[in-house]
Amino acid sequence: MNVIESQRNLHVPIVVPEAVAGEAYTKLRYDRRVSGRRDARPALTVFGLLATDSELFEIRRMPTESHRRSVELLARYVDQTFSWVDAIVLLSADDDRRVQNLWTVDSTLSAYRFSHRVAVSSSGN
Repeated sequence: MNVIESQRNLHVPIVVPEAVAGEAYTKLRYDRRVSGRRDARPALTVFGLLATDSELFEIRRMPTESHRRSVELLARYVDQTFSWVDAIVLLSADDDRRVQNLWTVDSTLSAYRFSHRVAVSSSGN
């Protein structure tokens, strides 16, 4: 939550690729510690959080030619544990030269070579 507060204070939006929002919902929906078998409401809070502050959270569409490019990225980084959603995140950050920071829970994303300077920070760093 410190990242969210710091970005709010800087008036800099947090870019959230659509695939990340969907993955967060899915992880929370199927984690029985969070969501009961017949109750998706706790998991739906992800979308509520993103919708409550559209100036803070910028929902980003899929990158251009995302399927082809994500498969190429995964093949190029075959020695890494990148998921398909990780590939979408990396492409989204790489495509936007305004992106200077990438916050993630996966420290392995720092292995990616961006076309411009992007600092990767994670709870694992």
